Parts: sequence; structure tokens; C-alpha cells
Amino acid sequence: MEGAFHRAAIVGVGLIGGSLGLALKKTWPHRHVRGIGRDGARLEAARRMGAIDEWTTDVEKGVRDRDLVILATPVEHILSAFDTVGVLLAPGTLLTDVGSTKRQICSRAWDRLPGSVEFIGGHPVAGREVTGVQHSLSDLFVGAPYVLCPRGSTHTPHLERLLNLVKSIGARPHVMTPEDHDLAIAWVSHLPQLLSTTLALSVAGRGTEISGSGLRDMLRLAGSSHAVWRSVIATNRDMIDQALQGFIEELRAMRRKIAAGSLQGDFEYAARIYERLKSAR
Repeated sequence: MEGAFHRAAIVGVGLIGGSLGLALKKTWPHRHVRGIGRDGARLEAARRMGAIDEWTTDVEKGVRDRDLVILATPVEHILSAFDTVGVLLAPGTLLTDVGSTKRQICSRAWDRLPGSVEFIGGHPVAGREVTGVQHSLSDLFVGAPYVLCPRGSTHTPHLERLLNLVKSIGARPHVMTPEDHDLAIAWVSHLPQLLSTTLALSVAGRGTEISGSGLRDMLRLAGSSHAVWRSVIATNRDMIDQALQGFIEELRAMRRKIAAGSLQGDFEYAARIYERLKSAR
């Protein structure tokens, strides 16, 4: 783990970028972490929190002496960064990201970046329904899956470095192809968000004044910002559509089972799935 990085830069120090900074500084307090962004006040807040050692709004100055650069901006900004950031990186730099979809990001990175820079797609499957560096947590990734999408099947030294980094912040690394990631994440992340949003719309004005904690638990994700989700959905429409179609079929089957009074098996199976998920964390 000692070789994970010496000088890191985090481009976009919001909730995820700030939490990564806090986690990295907690693990390697003597390694240097620089924050890069557009809002000096927010970057200074991140520095005061201890998420970064210093900050700049100048991307060129921010990345040029770094051996690890993490793109922690929304997906649409990650996609636009490769043409500008790639030429600024020193040979041998490891570039990664935290975007919630991987096919478009990895494809563009591998197409646009110079051969002297290795890009490994990343997705820490962790977050909160709030945004902003002020909500960052040093333990946000503890026990959470962290997907890495390298190019091809070769286990490179940079991949080993990133695996060590992920383990060091308490996350559980999973190496996948971008295609496998986007299909899986449509089911286990994007679908729950859309279901929570749709449930909120469905129950509005229908007795919410007598609702209890169960509904609030189900609606937690409905508090998420569309600004965060807009580009995620736009870059994974086909996989999300597959997940929605599959869920619609499950709902149709449930209606039939309700009419027939035969839901016991579904409840028991669902309870077992829930227990397995709890024990996996």
C-alpha cells in the first residue's frame, strides 16, 4: 500500500471528492492531496476540513506534478475533461474517476488520452442523498463496493496501486468490464433511485399525513438532486430501460400473486436476500 500514490489531485471536491480526500489523508497523512475546482470558497472549506492540503482553480497547475489524478466531477464534466486534462498530465500519471456509469467514460478516455497516461475507470458505490463537501465523511467508503474498470485483462502496476488504495480506505474492490458494470449498476443503484422518485410522486396527497418510518425509509433516495443524476441516466439509458422493464414484469407478477393470495414465497425469498445483503457489508 505504500506505493499507492505520493502526490494526488482531486478534480471536483464535492461530497465524493471530499470524502475521498478525507479518507486518503486519514490513511496517508503525510502524502500530499491537492483539490482542483472552480469555487475557491468551497475549496477552502475542503482544506479547513482536512480533505485537501491545498487548492487551486487552475487545472494546468493543479495536475502537472501529480502521480495520481482523480476526476470527481459529474459524469458530463468527466467526459469533457479528457481532451483538456490529458495533455497536461506527466508521463506515468495514473488517471481515474468516480463516475456512476463507465462505458462512455472509459471509451472516451481510452480513445482520447495519450499513451503515456493510464486511465482506469472507477466507481465507489457509496454516497448520500445530500451534496456538497460539507457533508463529506472520512468513512463513507468503509465496507462499500468500489468498482475498477481497467483496459483489457492485463493486471498492470497501476491497477495494483489502485487496488491497494481502494482497500486502504476500507472499500471492497471489484474489477469489472465497463459493460458489466453499467448493467449491474442499472439494477442495484439506478433502478432504486428511480423507484424512490416514482414512489414519492405516487403517494403525494394520498394519506402521507399518516405515514410512518417505512415510507420515509423508502423515500430517502427521493431527496437526491437531479443535477447529480441527469448525466448518469443519460449515459446509461439502455441498461436502465432493461432494469425498468424487468421490474415492471415483477410488478405484474405480484399483482397476479396478490389476487391469488400466493405471496408468502416472495416475502420469504426477499427476506433472505435482504439478510445476505446486510451480512455482506
